Amino acid sequence: MKENKSIVPYFIMLLLLLSNCKDYSQKKEKDSNVGKGVDVQLSIVANNEASLIKEDNVFVVNQTFSKEDGQKNILGKPVEVDLSTTSGAMLSAYSKYNDEYSVYYKTLENNSWSDWLELEENEHVDNPNRKVFSPKNLNPSVQKIQFKSSKITKSEVIFRIYTFEK
Repeated sequence: MKENKSIVPYFIMLLLLLSNCKDYSQKKEKDSNVGKGVDVQLSIVANNEASLIKEDNVFVVNQTFSKEDGQKNILGKPVEVDLSTTSGAMLSAYSKYNDEYSVYYKTLENNSWSDWLELEENEHVDNPNRKVFSPKNLNPSVQKIQFKSSKITKSEVIFRIYTFEK
């Protein structure tokens, strides 16, 4: 059967949008497969806390933006997400904090940080209980990723990085 490549990106986007329904913010041990995911607590400067969970083909970063640094930046600590064994990845995010704010990310590739890029709010998702951000593609050369917010948020922002097999 010949694959229709023109619908594949739309199918992937649909899956990503549907996956925004799964809530990782209050992950319960009884709902997870112990040994399947690895939960790593990261220490963050300026009390901006984060946790990193790796499950199969998904990195989940639960990031709080609770404190500014001396330059009025609200930054998370860079998180290691080596994508070299993948054919690429897609970044998406959501939060239960619906006020007006923006989130940004930058990536470390080949020992060089990119400029900050905005994760724009997804206007096609109508969920009054969540602010959902549109997905962005990531290169397999990404080694680390860092997030920032335009203002302090009242709840964490959940960033998900879906990896694609080589």
